[in-house]
Amino acid sequence: SDNEIDEKINQVLTDLKMLDRKNHLISNLSGGQRKRVSIAVELMTDPLILFLDEPTSALDPQTVDDFLAIMKNLSNKGTTVIMVTHKPEDLEYMDDVIFMAEGGHIVFYGDSKKYKEYFNVKTSVSVFSQISGKNAKKWIEKYLNPRPLGNTSSSFKFNQASETSMLKQFFWLTRRYFTIKTNDKVNTLLMLSQAPIIAVLICLIFAELSSAVLFMMAISAIWLGAQNAAREIVSEGAIYKRERMYNLEILPYILSKISVLTVFSFIQSFIFILILLIHFSSSLESLNDPIYHFIWMFILSITSTFLGLLLSSLVKTSERAMTILPLILIPQIMLAGLITKVNNIFVEFISYFTISRWGVEGFSIIQKNIIEDVSVGLYEISSQKINALNFMLERFYDSYSDKKIFGDFTATLTLDAYIILIMIIIFFVCIYKNLKNMDSIKN
Repeated sequence: SDNEIDEKINQVLTDLKMLDRKNHLISNLSGGQRKRVSIAVELMTDPLILFLDEPTSALDPQTVDDFLAIMKNLSNKGTTVIMVTHKPEDLEYMDDVIFMAEGGHIVFYGDSKKYKEYFNVKTSVSVFSQISGKNAKKWIEKYLNPRPLGNTSSSFKFNQASETSMLKQFFWLTRRYFTIKTNDKVNTLLMLSQAPIIAVLICLIFAELSSAVLFMMAISAIWLGAQNAAREIVSEGAIYKRERMYNLEILPYILSKISVLTVFSFIQSFIFILILLIHFSSSLESLNDPIYHFIWMFILSITSTFLGLLLSSLVKTSERAMTILPLILIPQIMLAGLITKVNNIFVEFISYFTISRWGVEGFSIIQKNIIEDVSVGLYEISSQKINALNFMLERFYDSYSDKKIFGDFTATLTLDAYIILIMIIIFFVCIYKNLKNMDSIKN
């Protein structure tokens, strides 16, 4: 419950002496306080073991003293803290200590109060001169058989990963992701404003509902969906890996992304079609069936969202995702069939793998009629109403329009929907496999 979550947060912050900073931004915290917050994130799941890599580096003496006292208190409460350090003074807070010589050889493991006697030195700094260079060999040989770290006969056991139902994981992941998106109000408004801006530009440029408008509707749906999702996995790679090692299931993780991004796609598609509906209502040809136009644009946007998530699951950085994105979107423009006529079977075959190819065809089937400029005489041009689907089929290779490949399914909304569905399934499976490959431990 929310109360249990707040209680846990307050408990962890109290243990780390950070409760008074609870409502402060991370950017307003000192270096030592930021380290404590990093520790707090890990302590939320009550870990049995906490690994720290040089946590006291770059901290002032007072902060180091406070920090190590907190770690000591955690160990007294049952958390095993294993810490790597190059600062001898840190050893005063440790129960046990391991000294390692060059090459990773253990030369001492035992009580932190007895290592000076073992090495026959007066200061902890002197130990390092004993276990480096030529002297190291003597201590390595002295410690012939390193003892195991702990009693192997102990009844101590690790808790298994928390078992939480996938439905419950989906709920909390979706809630968290939606909160993250809506908390960033500026970015959310910019994302939602893309659809009306593009729609208004189309209205300013096109006075009549032509094939170019249908083309722009398909490309806009693809752009909005892919753009929304291209950074959504790669930007939280570290969080995903941590939660995946604990108990995160891949399926609810993917579905939570799709669910939230689908909401934004719904809003964008609705606004986009509404603006075009209003604009072309006074033209020679209006949107034939705005509801079907909206549904088809929404479907294309969701498909492109899967494409964006696939890209995000493949790359290592957000910057690389945005660099590759145009290389994915430009072929969608070139192979849609309306920029220029497809005049060979090879290009025709490649176009079958683009969302835009089937997206434009779907809009052409739904719209039925469009307005195109047709040459009447040598110099006279007239705007005429023509069949949208026939106009589009003339732009493709004869093997498609002659029904040599898909038979009676050729140029039907059923074929377009089936191919879009197949693309969604392929994208989903690839995303799942890519996320599975990110696992630190391979099963």
